[in-house]
Amino acid sequence: MSTNTPELQQLRQEFTQLKRRLAKTDFICTGSLMSLYRRCGKPYCACHKNEKSLHGPYTVWTRKVRAKTVTRTLHPKQADICKRSIQNMREVEAIIERMKELSAIYIESQR
Repeated sequence: MSTNTPELQQLRQEFTQLKRRLAKTDFICTGSLMSLYRRCGKPYCACHKNEKSLHGPYTVWTRKVRAKTVTRTLHPKQADICKRSIQNMREVEAIIERMKELSAIYIESQR
């Protein structure tokens, strides 16, 4: 592939579009979100006698920090931000994978 073929121009155009998408990306994070129901610390509360009376749902975020699992209970607004940030991270990873593929094609096309 010479340096000015239509294929190479298309490759560069796609690569540039991917860079633009990365530049527009908002906050990112890793981990997972879960909804949990829990028992409280009050021994006479109904949650200790009946599974249907558990408190919740509570949104819990679990992630790895320096090889250790960290778990946090999030308020609804935090959970929304976290959910979007995890989705953004998945998008970033997909974009980078495609950029790597395009880079390999470009490298192999050069003589």
